[in-house]
Amino acid sequence: MDRVFLGVDIGGTKCAVTLGTPDGAILDRLAMPTQAETGPAAIMERLISLAHELTASSGHPIAGIGISCGGPLDTRTGMVYSPPNLPGWEGIPVRSMFEDAFAGLPVVIENDANATAVAEWKWGAGRGARNMVYLTQGTGIGGGLILDGRLYRGTNDLAGEVGHQTILPEGPLCGCGKRGCLEALASGPAIARLARESLHYRRGQRLVELAGGRPADITARHVVEAAREGDSFSRAILEEAGTYMGIGLANIIQILNPERIVLGTIAVHAGDLILNAIRRTVAERAWERAYSVCEIVPAALGDRAQDLAAIAIIESAANDRR
Repeated sequence: MDRVFLGVDIGGTKCAVTLGTPDGAILDRLAMPTQAETGPAAIMERLISLAHELTASSGHPIAGIGISCGGPLDTRTGMVYSPPNLPGWEGIPVRSMFEDAFAGLPVVIENDANATAVAEWKWGAGRGARNMVYLTQGTGIGGGLILDGRLYRGTNDLAGEVGHQTILPEGPLCGCGKRGCLEALASGPAIARLARESLHYRRGQRLVELAGGRPADITARHVVEAAREGDSFSRAILEEAGTYMGIGLANIIQILNPERIVLGTIAVHAGDLILNAIRRTVAERAWERAYSVCEIVPAALGDRAQDLAAIAIIESAANDRR
């Protein structure tokens, strides 16, 4: 085996280090709870120690390190700036810290949505596409753009923030501080909020049961589970979220004219319960010549996506240097 890469995934809840091959095979993996309250210095110290432990036990020479982390971040300087799920991470030199710890190895860092987009494009549902848009639809709605066969980052690494396009100008408040963003209408928390608000009309008893009798604990996962059981109330909520998502995707299709849109997280779990509404709305709102050449499909990498995201970006960087 001539090349093995180290992938580092930094998340608000957990962090992981992975050894992977250029064809997307995972050889080994170690994970740890982030414990965000301990601060960036402590987290980075533990994470680098975990990476040393994994590489020491692998027996494979490491060709490079890829780091996937929530943004905003600067891919040129390797600095991370205040990710919402990592309080206190203001101007943290994540890349240089790994460069110092693994002297001589190339290190790249990428926004986690962009990195996952690259992984799906290389080894998942985006394979073979030259123009692809990837969207997460979980706690937030993020995106990554593959245009003309390359990751597109924009002027200062902010391209792909598709979740913060305005869908309803006077809509619900988004976590970014603006109103009516797609994320505020179709993300996991938005779906849960729709469900809880609709309980005032004495509907959704099955959701309350799934949440252990606590309406405040209802999540998007409960909505999907109840919808799969045939609960009409939950299906209507996914229909509404899918309609908003379809409006957002129609906007993207009109602007970028991609051949494939890959949807992660909720679309994977809910399947046609949300995809049908998304596809129908796109067909209603986008030009026929644009949407007719664009597939809208669920992501394929599943639980491996975050681990493979970090591997994908260093594998791509290594190919670019060859």
